[in-house]
Amino acid sequence: MGIISRLYIKNFVCRYDKQIGVPYYSYSDFNGLNQEEYTFDNSKGIELHYFYFYYDNYKKDKVVLFLHGLECGHAAYMAEINELAKRGYKVLTIDYTGCGDSKGKYLGSLYTPTRDVLELLDKLNLKEEIVLVGHSLGGFTALNLINLKKDITKAVILAGFIKPELELNAIVKSKFLVRGILRYEKKVGKELYLLDNLDYLKTTKDSIFYIQSEDDGMIPYSSALKLVEDMNNPNIKTLKVSGRKHNPNYTDEAVRYMNDVFANFNYQVKNKQIKTNEDRINYFKDVSLEKLVAQDQKMFDEIAEFINN
Repeated sequence: MGIISRLYIKNFVCRYDKQIGVPYYSYSDFNGLNQEEYTFDNSKGIELHYFYFYYDNYKKDKVVLFLHGLECGHAAYMAEINELAKRGYKVLTIDYTGCGDSKGKYLGSLYTPTRDVLELLDKLNLKEEIVLVGHSLGGFTALNLINLKKDITKAVILAGFIKPELELNAIVKSKFLVRGILRYEKKVGKELYLLDNLDYLKTTKDSIFYIQSEDDGMIPYSSALKLVEDMNNPNIKTLKVSGRKHNPNYTDEAVRYMNDVFANFNYQVKNKQIKTNEDRINYFKDVSLEKLVAQDQKMFDEIAEFINN
């Protein structure tokens, strides 16, 4: 394994666990929300954890498959999962290899989630309609899945990238690094690497709802939603928001609060005011989780309307 691959694994497709001190919701924080947790071993022999979340009155004809981004698994997205569940959906989600409650030394590839979810769906053999909702890496995974699975015809993409080449060329200045990373992803991703989501989006008759903030610093609007808008595919609904960076489904107030909380945290770390895990815990103990991850209710109503139609 070359130095670029090693650095890429260490810094990007690494192991993702909960950040010490940072608050996270549990399903028990939402009155009446049910959780079911299961495990299975994927084709690599790694134990993966998957979950169902639902309220008692959930719709029996649909399952919303929520796909998380580069984070500590579903725990970082409980606010989003609850928004979907409280609108009457049974939500299925999985912690990918190397994320959250699942085993694995590291994530390893941008295509690992696609492989893991394909294997989960093969195992479950669901009879209900499956609707995909994914954020960031989860949005890319959702595009891969709907491209591959002819029985899945509806997906909501929240700040998702379309293909690694587009994303890397937009955010990495060194073409040498981009070529090295893509060589690694091609080797690891194998046949999944050959998927062309850009071409798929141009011609698909599936129903896609693509949402992004135009000031997204993680996945530039110009390499994602702007390309989709320019396609003018009547089967793709788009929604561009402003000022929400990489979290278009958060409220404006939540994005501002999150920026302030982490900007101050990083300042204190840089100036050695925060040195230990105890310092981290003390810093975050007064942070309001409710304010930190507040969700845009109107947007989720629009997402629910899209899912139902």
